[in-house]
Amino acid sequence: LGAEGTGAGAAGGALHSSYCSHCIYLRVILTVSVRAQACKDHQLDPDFCVVARVEAFIAGWGLDEALRRAEAYVNAGADAILMHSKRNDPSEIEAFMKVWKNQGPVIVVPTKYFDVPTRHLQDMGVSVVIWANHNLRASVTAMKEVCDKIHAEQSIASVEQKVVQVKEIFRLQNDEELQAAEKKYLPEY
Repeated sequence: LGAEGTGAGAAGGALHSSYCSHCIYLRVILTVSVRAQACKDHQLDPDFCVVARVEAFIAGWGLDEALRRAEAYVNAGADAILMHSKRNDPSEIEAFMKVWKNQGPVIVVPTKYFDVPTRHLQDMGVSVVIWANHNLRASVTAMKEVCDKIHAEQSIASVEQKVVQVKEIFRLQNDEELQAAEKKYLPEY
């Protein structure tokens, strides 16, 4: 991840334990720690950020285990910790931040505690807030609405003005680069 990620132009990479309910307890800490250390050892770009995801709260192992894992990952070289919680409130994150004492940057993904203002998370010391899937979820909602309307009307006429033009899709895909590559590498017919 360290060499490949920076070589590919990535700004960072996240390491996690691939949590499952029957993971071997100590091996997970060692595995993520070794991955973090290996990434840092092979890092090509000094700005590349290795983030270690802590799943202790997700697994139900509590605050002490979350702290133990976070410290192990930072000591192994992780640039930041992604502290994950599946609670509908930020209580686990608040408890962690109180004992963490700014040992390193903390990232959170408040998908389940979405009503907590970003300012509150920042005030407790969280470094980065990732609103991970709301754009994707919004796009699914919009696609369902458009599909329902097309189905009901058996026409696309009423939705055409509410969707982006096809040329915008091509722009987002960097179509000019693709066309240049096709011109360079594909034979002319």
